[in-house]
Amino acid sequence: MHNEFAITKVKVRKKCHALLGRPDHNIDVGREVSMVGLGVILCTGAIIGLSGFFLLVGGLIKYGGITGFVKGWLTAFTGI
Repeated sequence: MHNEFAITKVKVRKKCHALLGRPDHNIDVGREVSMVGLGVILCTGAIIGLSGFFLLVGGLIKYGGITGFVKGWLTAFTGI
């Protein structure tokens, strides 16, 4: 009963020195999963940021510059 909350580390035996440039053959699965998760989060943030930038540029082009864009935005926001 005293070991029911023990955390075990899972190691995968794999020849990865040629693929990843690491000299060891043991890979920590938890670390690799976190690296993939971090990569997915960063790519999602980059896609959202780029789409926001392109939408801003599209709005600037449609309204003829910064002044038209700000005027249109204020009109939409205030209703005046």
